Amino acid sequence: MVDASLLTATDLRRLLPEALRRPAQEGARVVALHWLDQLCEARARWQPSAIVSADVLPPGEAALLAGAPVASADTAYGMEAETLHRARVSLRRLRAVLREHESALDGAVDRRTLRSLQALGQATNAVRDADVQRSWLDAETEQLPADARDEAMRLRAILDRRATRSTADVTRAFEKHLDPIVDRLLARLSTYLLMHRVGMPSTPTPFARHLATRVERASARLRRDLESVTSVESREAMHRVRIRLKRQRAMLAPFAKSRPALGAWYELATRGQDLLGAVRDADLLAERALKAKLPALHRALGAVALAHYEAFTLDWCARIDSVMKALELAVVELRRDSAPATESGVPLEIERKYLLTRVPPVAAAVTPTLIEQGWLPGTALRERLRRSTNPDGTVACWRNVKLGPAQARVEIDEGTSRELFDAMWPLTVAARVRKQRHVVRDQAYAWEIDVFLDRDLVLAEVELSGLDDRPALPEWLVPYVARDVTGEPAYFNSVLARADRAPR
Repeated sequence: MVDASLLTATDLRRLLPEALRRPAQEGARVVALHWLDQLCEARARWQPSAIVSADVLPPGEAALLAGAPVASADTAYGMEAETLHRARVSLRRLRAVLREHESALDGAVDRRTLRSLQALGQATNAVRDADVQRSWLDAETEQLPADARDEAMRLRAILDRRATRSTADVTRAFEKHLDPIVDRLLARLSTYLLMHRVGMPSTPTPFARHLATRVERASARLRRDLESVTSVESREAMHRVRIRLKRQRAMLAPFAKSRPALGAWYELATRGQDLLGAVRDADLLAERALKAKLPALHRALGAVALAHYEAFTLDWCARIDSVMKALELAVVELRRDSAPATESGVPLEIERKYLLTRVPPVAAAVTPTLIEQGWLPGTALRERLRRSTNPDGTVACWRNVKLGPAQARVEIDEGTSRELFDAMWPLTVAARVRKQRHVVRDQAYAWEIDVFLDRDLVLAEVELSGLDDRPALPEWLVPYVARDVTGEPAYFNSVLARADRAPR
């Protein structure tokens, strides 16, 4: 991997989309580094959000504050709560990733570092609970019965009096448990070794396959814990379900937006975690109300916890088979992302291609990406340049080489800068194509409908997980398929780029 000193947040955003197809050792590290970066960013924001009085600052820093707009206490509290929330989410996901991918990380993270991260989580638990409770009281007090509203305001005042001490506790926790280990953790996560026995095939396990295994193994335990949730008193079972959902979301969050089955499971897990979190928060607040001798508020919060529990049972427990099916589809999609590779680890592109009579309405409803491709002069090895303009206006440039038969080819793709692309693009003037690509997600497949702009031609492509993978044509596509043209040279993009018109 790249040296740790060069891995910026921008680098990680670039590496994340390809992490699933990288070796498991690298993919696990990229995801862990992503959450570590998010944690460090929140840590850096923590100090500026603190409420500091100018009369306790050194003269130089007090002078810097002179004349600057001063945030109100409520505004500063809101900033602190949001910053701490971001830090805790990143910390929780980092710890979950380190735990779930322990085998792929090969001992990169020592026990002392893990204990420091655990201690940071424990040190901020009380502050997080108080923040959530203040926010809940701010939002829900008016909805409580009249006798509980007065008690809610009294409890809010109690929480406010503890805010200053809590802020100092968080700062000390960062300084003690996080700051000393960041550099070491970055260094350990930024490199890895692959062992290879001489004379034996070398096929690294893709991170997608490793991740699919981790998600699938959790499914049986998740079902068992769900079946143990039988009443609002099943707090231990609900806690186990909530923790399992947190770990699932930590592993899948970086890929949820780009893969539909992962996204569907991620959203379902989010909803379940939120409902169980609401039950827990109401329970904790009810306990605090009881200790503060606020009986009306305690009763009202018990009713709130029950309402959230009933919503969870309807959404999850009563639909357990549907819930587990969503998880199963996520695993299937991850396994399809486990693209086969050559013995040297170079990915293979395996696809089917179909000639269409016209654009299917389902595809036409999807906002397209503009793709411009050009081939550099050459015979033995042809290099392709590709520029993609996404619906949101962002542009990505790539260099690509493909070798081998049409159905299963070695594909080497590499991102390139706009400057290099612009310098090389004029060399492709004799061999170019322009097309609009509509991507339709159907089950675990992404069907790419390419509408060529320089000729009357519409093609459909689907990438497969193996040579024996033969998905059925979707119902929305079948009426528009003229024939399967996989392997026909006339429909290779490199050939179309030199042709004056579409093949027949």
